[in-house]
Amino acid sequence: MTKQQQNQQQKQKQQQQKQKHEQLLGVNITDTELAQEFGNIQQQLTQLEQTVSQLGSSQQQGQSGQQKSQLTQGINQLKQQIQQFSSQSQQQMQQTDQQIQQSIQQAVQQLNQALQGIQTNQAMNQMSQALQQAQQSFNQQGQQGQQQQNQNQQFQQPLQ
Repeated sequence: MTKQQQNQQQKQKQQQQKQKHEQLLGVNITDTELAQEFGNIQQQLTQLEQTVSQLGSSQQQGQSGQQKSQLTQGINQLKQQIQQFSSQSQQQMQQTDQQIQQSIQQAVQQLNQALQGIQTNQAMNQMSQALQQAQQSFNQQGQQGQQQQNQNQQFQQPLQ
């Protein structure tokens, strides 16, 4: 395999990895998916580091030196991807947390509004009851006044 083919194959792998990250970050990532993705990247990183160390101990200095530097660049790129992926995931989780907090605050506000409505309703019921009691009291006094007037008329009739 020529150097150009190796570079092209490496670019294809990086492009596939980038697409995979974009797909994952395009939707809500679960903790499990995030852990799996980190596990895959760390496994690839470990394999690359092992290859680099094997190349370092081999006798071939000319070609293996170039391969070693290419692999070191690949490792550094993977480390950068891990950092970017981690920061993007943290941002997404923070956004999700903020959305949850906003939803909770809205629910609390709605509950408070409902509670105020209930309290207002109770106050209006109490006022209505007080008005009914006042009306009943007024009616009773009116009836007593009418009875008193009737009695007064009865007492006055025999006198005349």
